[in-house]
Amino acid sequence: MALAGVRVLELEGLGPGPLAACVLADFGADVVTICRASNGKVQSQDDPVSRGKCSIGVNLKTPEGLAAVRRLAAQADVFIEPFRPGVVERLGLGPEELCVANPKLIYGRMTGFGQGGTKYETMAGHDNNYLALSGALDFFRRGEERPCPPANFAGDYAGGGMMLAMGVLLALLERSRSGKGQVIDAAMVDGANYVALPLFKWAQSGFLPVKKDGHMDAASFILVQAPHFCEAYLCKEDPQKPGTRQYMSVQAIEPQFYAALLKGLGLGEAQGSPHQYDKSSWEWMKVRFASIFQTKTRDEWADIFYGTDACAVPVLNAHEAATHPHSVARGSFAPTPGGGGALFEPAPAPKLSRTPGHAPRPRPTPGADTAKVLAEYGFSPEEVAALIRGGAVAEASASDDRRRSRL
Repeated sequence: MALAGVRVLELEGLGPGPLAACVLADFGADVVTICRASNGKVQSQDDPVSRGKCSIGVNLKTPEGLAAVRRLAAQADVFIEPFRPGVVERLGLGPEELCVANPKLIYGRMTGFGQGGTKYETMAGHDNNYLALSGALDFFRRGEERPCPPANFAGDYAGGGMMLAMGVLLALLERSRSGKGQVIDAAMVDGANYVALPLFKWAQSGFLPVKKDGHMDAASFILVQAPHFCEAYLCKEDPQKPGTRQYMSVQAIEPQFYAALLKGLGLGEAQGSPHQYDKSSWEWMKVRFASIFQTKTRDEWADIFYGTDACAVPVLNAHEAATHPHSVARGSFAPTPGGGGALFEPAPAPKLSRTPGHAPRPRPTPGADTAKVLAEYGFSPEEVAALIRGGAVAEASASDDRRRSRL
């Protein structure tokens, strides 16, 4: 595995931090999630992307629990914390403490607004808020509609979790030369606008049209479905799927692809059709295309355009995507362990030829690996027993696992 032997400690959080650690685990890192414990009971936030990790319960409100985490961090390669600035410092688990004790430690900090800056640093926020302040949310609009973020995909996961994972990989690569660790300040506001780098450049070059007030002119920009050749079209209701609304995704930007689209729609020989980039025709051409797409079901259109360069493909739901022949051929999805064959999840990506990622592995029972992990990090049986007895750590059993509804 590409990251075999890399030891990662993750203070449990939600969203981007767990995804970053999941990516590292998928490609071979030994990831230990540190859940909170109190009165001998493990308290987990139960993020859905803990596959392949181990889980321990630690009471961070006890000196002994904090000392145990410091001892673990002294032997780890990577430490990930997901809290607002200042929280881990108050616990005595900040980079000043852990990186001094372990100069090779790579310390990943996952926040929304980042470490330092203005009062935003300490403010609460969610994915939508980070996208808004980053400037990227303005790009998620159609026509004169209000901004509409794509769930929490762009901020939490693309701008947050994947950026933190990339930062860890970069730091590991650099450490192989210098022998030194470093701190990674991964902020979703930074990551979101970095992922959108081309859009920011285009907004200043003129390729992305901008209004006088500085906001994107979504009604004129081809990449946000302004023209008829970039749109999601509703299709005829499928009698095999009554009551559902099925769509085809179209993005035939280049002239040769547009020609293939027209051919598939039966307009290849049409006389008097406007030029593809005649903006005055876009609105009524959308109406024309919409009426044509309504004459066949989505799957019928998918068959018509399959194997062509028309840039027209079916909009699939999650289950359809997982079972689509292309996904199956590529191994894009895999069964969820413990799901009885009915559940699925995306497989690790990208696909490495010699050291591919793990097939999805089971999620741990929160806190069930406490004794095992402590032993692997050099704690004696007597030390482990004393920590459990004193309430500094907690060990859960498989019977404590109540996550079956959220596999």
